[in-house]
Amino acid sequence: MFNKERQIDRERLAGAAIIISLLVIFLSMLSIRYFDVKISNIEQVDGDLYTVITDNGPVNVDKNDILRIEQTYAKASITGTSVELDKIYTTQGFIYFSSLDPFFKTGQQLIRSVDSETKPVWILADKTSITDETSNELQNANLKLIQPFSFAIGTPANVISLVFTSVFLQYLAFAFGGLALLVLIFPLKIDPARHVASVVQQDSEFCSPDEHIGAVAK
Repeated sequence: MFNKERQIDRERLAGAAIIISLLVIFLSMLSIRYFDVKISNIEQVDGDLYTVITDNGPVNVDKNDILRIEQTYAKASITGTSVELDKIYTTQGFIYFSSLDPFFKTGQQLIRSVDSETKPVWILADKTSITDETSNELQNANLKLIQPFSFAIGTPANVISLVFTSVFLQYLAFAFGGLALLVLIFPLKIDPARHVASVVQQDSEFCSPDEHIGAVAK
């Protein structure tokens, strides 16, 4: 009876944890969506100086502000045409646009101002010529460098901490909910002593009288 009640409590606690995690994930997604800043245009002002027009106003970006560039190619699921997705990390936030945006060519000019070779991933202070550092180490080092700027360009300074908090809570809810799901699916650890006792008890119950006599004689 005690084991049954404990199992029911375990299922209730795990179910409640999963529901709470889903609720936190949903609220964090809404908050990130609310704080998201969209880009309406990119204009070249003079030379290597560009102005990014966002929902919260214009932001000036120079090539010296660029920390990392990611260029990927994907297939559109409906039209089947090739769509290029570009992401530029700067000291004022990241810029994300695709080849379907009207300001794509200007964004490409901003990329070409620092990356003339059109690398899939361009990073600041390119050290590929140094033999004691591998490409993965350089990538990881650069990811740590841009981590404080992983927010949309044009995001107000007083909102940046809320954005990172929402992302952190989302990751935490994923981990907590996944752990609760594992506890719910897989049973608790079985006590070896109780397990052996129950097996012996079951064997003794199913043994015939003749087998009991034979076991005593032995």
